[in-house]
Order: sequence, then structure tokens, then C-alpha cells
Amino acid sequence: MINNVLMLVLETLRSPRETAARVLEFQIDRSSLWLALMLVSIVSVLGSQLTLAFVPDEMVNSQSPLPQSPIVLALVIWGLLVVTVFSTHYIGRAFDGAGTLDKALLATVWLQFVMLVVQVGQLALFVISPLLAVLIGYLVALYVFYVFLNFVLVMHDFKSLGLVFAGAIVSAIGVLFGLSLLLGLIAALFGLEIQTNV
Repeated sequence: MINNVLMLVLETLRSPRETAARVLEFQIDRSSLWLALMLVSIVSVLGSQLTLAFVPDEMVNSQSPLPQSPIVLALVIWGLLVVTVFSTHYIGRAFDGAGTLDKALLATVWLQFVMLVVQVGQLALFVISPLLAVLIGYLVALYVFYVFLNFVLVMHDFKSLGLVFAGAIVSAIGVLFGLSLLLGLIAALFGLEIQTNV
């Protein structure tokens, strides 16, 4: 079972368009997908905290705008993923896409899981070279964004990856706007001061 999942992760990175067609056919009920979204949010925070243990102090950005509390950070990541799900679905439908909310949710959960698997591999690189691990992490993040575009292409039955990219930019603006609102709301609820870089 685990080997099959890992093989599917590799196929996602190697042949994103073909794998998207397979993954998006998975029959998972919506409530389970929402639960999975929360789970990957929590595991993402745990992975980030574990990664920080391998990062030299001079490479840690103490002025990060994200909250330092793991619980609050998990809520932020979950909120960001929720915004991603809805923006992917509704912006795609605005451009006559054929995708459903369940498929947008499934794609978001799966690609976040792929990122988590890659993050585990990245931990091994920190032992060899933290700088190399960070650089590869950025490159992988960019590549996963490309994979995400292919998933959106398949999900909405679009023909042009360039138009999907343009839609993703609009979606990213919406996500950033939603994130800023979410951070402000969480700061107000928990009485936190969100740091910003000037």
C-alpha cells in the first residue's frame, strides 16, 4: 500500500498531467476530504518544526510574518488551503471550467501530501548541506506549482497551460488577500501581534 502511494507521488512529479487524470478519479466523499485537508495542515506544521531543528540559527528568519505558535500556524495553513480550494474551483468555473469543488479539494489535498513526502526527503539533505536543502526546497516548490497548473488543466478540461497560469495568478492574488484577512482575524481572536517586514 505504502509503495503504491509513493509510486503515485513519483508519477505525480514525473508525469503530472497523466497522473492528475488518475488522481481526480478517486471516489472520496467530501467530509473525508475536508478532514484530510485539516490533517495535512497539521502534519505540515509538524514537518516545518522538525525541519527547523536542522536549520542553522543564522538561516532562520526571525521576522517571519507568520505566527510562531504551531497551533495558530496550523490554522493559518488550513485557512490558506481552504482559500486555495475555493479559488481554484470558482475562478476555474468563471473561465468555463468543468471541474467540481470535490475535485479542487482532492487536488489540493493530494498535492499538499506530495509536498510533505518531498519534505521528508529534504530533511536528509539538511544533514549534508542546509544551504543546498533550502535551495532545492525552493526549486521543488516551484515545480510543484507547475504540477498544480497541470492538475487544474485536467480538472477543468482546459486546453492551454498558459491560460491556466494566468488564472493561477488571479487565484494567487485572491489567496494572498484571503491570507491577510485570515492573519488579521487570528491575530484579533488570539490577541497576537503579527510581525511584518518593512
